[in-house]
Amino acid sequence: QGDVVPCSTKQRIVSFGDVHGDIAALQKFLMAAKVVDEKLNWCGDDTLLVQCGDILDRGDQELACFYLLCKLSKQAAEAGGGVVILYGNHEALNSVGLF
Repeated sequence: QGDVVPCSTKQRIVSFGDVHGDIAALQKFLMAAKVVDEKLNWCGDDTLLVQCGDILDRGDQELACFYLLCKLSKQAAEAGGGVVILYGNHEALNSVGLF
């Protein structure tokens, strides 16, 4: 309920952070973690994917990174998994106009 994400004791959890707008690195990581297939669709079954912040800054493909993670969030939920996106310091700084 609220900000608590339920998970089972045997559920696989994959966490990562500091994407910084680098879509190629994000895609490579997601494939290495075996949560997406070659067409970048969810294949992680009930895996819980946790993005620990800092999607923004440095790279020029921030929206593409957000779009992919949002698409995967919907697909993961349909498969019994999930995607959690946390705010990092770069998101906090951007939200107050410091970019």
